[in-house]
Amino acid sequence: MKQIILNYDTEYASESMSEIPAGYIDKSICACGMTTVALENDKNVILAVPTIYLALNKADQYPNSRTMNTVLPVWGETSSTEIDRYWRNSKISKYICTYDSLHKVKHLLPACHLIIDESNMLLSVTKQRPESVANLFDIAEEYKDSVSFISATPIPLDYMPDWIAEIDQVKINWTNTVKADPIIYEKTYPFKALCREFLMPLQNNGAMTVSGRTFSKVIVFLNSINQICKVIHDADLDKSECGIICGDSLKNDSKISGIERYRSGTLPKYLFITSAGFCGIDLIDDNAMTIIVSNTGKNWQMIDMLTDLKQAVSRQRNKNNPNYGSYIYIYNQSIFSQDEEDLLSKIDSVRGKIEANIPVYDDLKDKGQESYFMCDNDFKAYTLFKDGRYIINEQAFNSDKYFILETRRQYVEGFNIKGFLGHASVIEPVSLPKEVSYRDLVKHFEDNHVNGVVDWDLYSTRAEWIKLIEDSYRIFRKVWKDYSYARNCVENHDNVYELLRIDIKKNFAVGSTYTRNKVKEILTVIYRDHGINRIPKHYDLEDALTIREKKINGERMVEIIGKK
Repeated sequence: MKQIILNYDTEYASESMSEIPAGYIDKSICACGMTTVALENDKNVILAVPTIYLALNKADQYPNSRTMNTVLPVWGETSSTEIDRYWRNSKISKYICTYDSLHKVKHLLPACHLIIDESNMLLSVTKQRPESVANLFDIAEEYKDSVSFISATPIPLDYMPDWIAEIDQVKINWTNTVKADPIIYEKTYPFKALCREFLMPLQNNGAMTVSGRTFSKVIVFLNSINQICKVIHDADLDKSECGIICGDSLKNDSKISGIERYRSGTLPKYLFITSAGFCGIDLIDDNAMTIIVSNTGKNWQMIDMLTDLKQAVSRQRNKNNPNYGSYIYIYNQSIFSQDEEDLLSKIDSVRGKIEANIPVYDDLKDKGQESYFMCDNDFKAYTLFKDGRYIINEQAFNSDKYFILETRRQYVEGFNIKGFLGHASVIEPVSLPKEVSYRDLVKHFEDNHVNGVVDWDLYSTRAEWIKLIEDSYRIFRKVWKDYSYARNCVENHDNVYELLRIDIKKNFAVGSTYTRNKVKEILTVIYRDHGINRIPKHYDLEDALTIREKKINGERMVEIIGKK
C-alpha cells in the first residue's frame, strides 16, 4: 500500500488525468468530473453506482459533444443478451451498473477497469441489500490490484473490509475549490417550515428572496416519500409543476400518483429527491435553489445527511446559476440526547443474540429441520446467507458503529457546518417541544380534527404517530390511545380474520374467567362490529387465545390462559 497525494490546479479532473488511478480515492470535492473521465476516456470501464437513477441519469448524457462513447446502463431489467451485444458492437465499452447488478458484467472484468463510484454509500446500502454489497466486495477483492473506489466523503478504513487498507490510498487536493454558502434554519418542525416559509410563498409569489438569494425553482432533498406527498398536499402545490426522483417500486408508484418522475432535461418548479438521487446525478438550472430537509427524529436520516449534505449541495452543476454553491438547510436536533455508550451497548447486545442463534440454525439444518428456524428483523439485517449457512454481516455492524462513532459525533459536537463549508446565514433556532406521548397526539386529534383533518402544530415532527392516527381515522373512522393496538389494526385493516383476533385479545383479559354466556355476549358485539354473520361459540376464542374450560359451582366457565 502506498499513500499518494495528487495536487491539481485545474477546474475539472479531465484537465489533469486521462484515466482513474487504482486505489481507495478521496477526491475531496464533488462535481470535479472524475466520473466524466471514466466514461469519456479510451478504456473499457465498468462503473458501479448505488442507484438505478444515477445509472440512467449518466447514461442519458452520452454520446455528447465531447465524445462518441455510448454508455449502457446495467440494472435489474438489463439482459445478458443486451450486455454481450453491446460488448461486441462497441469499439470502447462503458458499462454503468448498479451495485446489485455488478455480477451481470463480472465476466467482462478481465478486459475492463472496475470503478466503484460513490463508495461512501456502501455502508448505508449494506443495511438494505447486504448480499449485493458483500458480492461487490468479493468481486472487487478479486481485482484489488486495479480496482478504484471513488468518493468525496470516503468511509474511514476502520469500517471497511481489511483488504482495502492494503491497496493504494489516494488523496486529491484541488486549489480552486468553491466553498458552499449555507443558509441554516434550525427549526423545531422542519416539514412545517418547508411548507410555510418556502413552498407556499414561492407558490403564491412566483419567486422569493432568502438572505439575498433570489430563486423561482427549488430542488428539495427530503428522504421520505410519505412526507414529500404530504408536503405537496399541505403547500397546495400543483402536481403538474412537481417532479420526483425516488426508488423504482410499485409501492412508491402507488404513493406518487400524479407526480412525474424526473429523469433529465428541464427541471420542474418543485423537484423532490429522496436518497435514490443523493449521489452523483447532474441537475442543471439557471435559477434553482437547493433546500435540504433533515427531520432527525429517525436515526437513518442522520446517517444519510452527514454525507449527503455535501453530496446534495453538489447536484446543481450550473456554475452560471447565481445560487450555485448556496443551499438552505432546514433541520432539528431532537434525537441527540441518547448516550453514545448506550447505543454501542445495544449493538453489542444484538450481536450477542445473533451469534447465539446462528448455531441453532446450523443444528436444525443438520437435522433437516431448517424450515423451523424463524428469522426476526435483526437477524435478517445483520447476517448473510452464504454457502448454505448464516454468517455475521460485519459491514452491517460497521454501518451502525460508523453512525454512532463518526456521523452522530460530528452532529452532537456542534454541527459546525460554518467551519468547513464557508460563511452561513443563520436563522435563530426555535425551542424544541417537550417530550410528548402517543396519547397526547390522539387527544390533540380528537379535540381538534374536522372530518379527520387537523393542524398538528406542536406535534408536526412526530411523523410516524401522525400517520398512524390519520390512517386509523381514514380506515376505521376512529382512533385509539393504545399505540400497539392501533398499529395492529391499521397493519391488518384488510385482513378481517386478523382484526377479529386483535379484538378478541383486547376484550378478554389473560388470567380472567368468564361464563360461556358472557363469552358469547362479548363475541356477539365483536362480530357485529366487523360485519360477521355468525352465531358465537365459546370455543371461537381458541383462534386467538389459549383457554381452559372448567366448572365453578356447577356453571361452565372459560379461563383465559394466554394469547396466541
